[in-house]
Amino acid sequence: MSPWNPFQRKSIEEKETPISDPMMFESPKDHDSFMLRGWAYHARGDQEKAESDFRRAISYASDSVDANYALGLTLKSQGNHQEALEFFKKAMDLIVQGKIEESSKSEMLRRLTLAHINELEKGDWDLEDQIWRHTK
Repeated sequence: MSPWNPFQRKSIEEKETPISDPMMFESPKDHDSFMLRGWAYHARGDQEKAESDFRRAISYASDSVDANYALGLTLKSQGNHQEALEFFKKAMDLIVQGKIEESSKSEMLRRLTLAHINELEKGDWDLEDQIWRHTK
């Protein structure tokens, strides 16, 4: 058996893993299930279904940083930049409010969210101060 390579495409013979198969979550009934199915759709390039699932996840937990970030990412990939910016800013507000307890996850998502906001507003991720000077 060869080592796992995340950049290698799966062969046709390989089966889907539950996390990558949206049909494993045929009837989601909570935030987490909609998030998992939304990411599966997003990974497959089905942005309309991903958007729908992320919106449903937000309907269960409007203060979910992950759901707001994911919806922003999906809307951005669809070219809906103004609405994407709104959801990235909502995610940033939630991060600043301390909605993520784990400090490393909070900092990672803060930087990624800021990068997307900067790209949509300025055309560049513009994270030099964030990465090299460690300022907030």
